[in-house]
Amino acid sequence: MDYFLTIAASDNSGGAGIQQDIKVAHELEYWALSAITGITVQNFNKVFVFDAVPSNLLKSQIEQCFRSFPVKTVKIGAICSTENLLVIVDCLKQFPQKHVILDPVLFSTGGVPFLDKSALIILKEELFPLTELITPNKHEFELLTNHKINSIDKAIAITTDKCKEWGTSILLKGGHFKETMIKEALITPTDIYRFERERKTFAYSHGTGCTLSSALACYIGRNKSLYDSYLLSSKYLIEFYDELKIKISN
Repeated sequence: MDYFLTIAASDNSGGAGIQQDIKVAHELEYWALSAITGITVQNFNKVFVFDAVPSNLLKSQIEQCFRSFPVKTVKIGAICSTENLLVIVDCLKQFPQKHVILDPVLFSTGGVPFLDKSALIILKEELFPLTELITPNKHEFELLTNHKINSIDKAIAITTDKCKEWGTSILLKGGHFKETMIKEALITPTDIYRFERERKTFAYSHGTGCTLSSALACYIGRNKSLYDSYLLSSKYLIEFYDELKIKISN
């Protein structure tokens, strides 16, 4: 049995966060372990409030997972506090991991911030170098780089330097850019891979970022290349949301 560890917030609606990560890991034949960073109150449309888990409790969760199980791959989502960010950094240094995928969830779709801007320096200087891949969307990448970005081409130009500065590879997700086609890019310290696919509109799309990053962690944990993991994860994402027929209500 391969073990997948998600370090993220709980979503009471079950469509994102820890709950979605566990679903993806289970479907891709992992045993899902979890360390909860925060508790949210949300539905499919909005995060109403959240509260961070005490950092000592988060630290105990992560340490116990690493001590008790041969963790194959780690996915990190919403961190919820600067104290929790420092705990995650400390644990990954104490228990070095080959495969760590970070979805830098800095705020909810509705704009609720999960991390103070003051924590961004710690995120970039301390956590990014411990990861194999980060998966920011357009808005997160703008906040991380302090640049207004209107095209995937401009994002790629900035990213080639950021990979070296941050010590990680970067997947630039294309959903928030305004191109007719979805254009994305996977940038490593040595290579640039561009992807283009038809833009699809899903009736239900809550948790797409969590789904993609968790699938990436699962495929990368099976020692597939970043390139192949992206292709497999994108296919999984589209099939997952195509099959969901959920009536959304307020």
